Amino acid sequence: MKLILSTVAASLLLLISLSTCSASLAQFAGDWSNVDPNSGGITKLRIAISGASANVHAWGKCHPTDCDWGGVNAFAFAPDVSSDPVSQAQALMATYVTSFSETTLFISPQGSRLSVQSYTRFTDGSGRSNYGSSDLFGKSTSISAVGSIAEIQPIKKYELQEILPIRKIIA
Repeated sequence: MKLILSTVAASLLLLISLSTCSASLAQFAGDWSNVDPNSGGITKLRIAISGASANVHAWGKCHPTDCDWGGVNAFAFAPDVSSDPVSQAQALMATYVTSFSETTLFISPQGSRLSVQSYTRFTDGSGRSNYGSSDLFGKSTSISAVGSIAEIQPIKKYELQEILPIRKIIA
């Protein structure tokens, strides 16, 4: 019963937070970084779009390096039941389930940024309070990868060649 109530409450919050404008699902795609460098929550997102499908990969604040939450399939929400979610997506919903908690992200465009509402519910009987947070993410050029990237070298080195004039051939 609690799960149903928390799902209904989260769904209502999503509906309230959706703006009246729509966006293409492609607007969500890319690497995103939390605009607050001191955030103790989600630090980075990588959102991949393929047709009408979305995948959200998240990283959370950990020490010494961020924790990789992995990627999960996300659901796109459009303005109404007859809308095309690919061309009119207003939000994404992604849910991460661990052995001790369930975290649902509601992601919506806010100008050139993404607004991410995060709701965590503890399932381990620890007595910790369920909580919610709100963060803004800006598009980043890349998410750092493990290891180093080698300098890219051309496959073949070309040298400047002398350009010869074209002669007219009379047959």
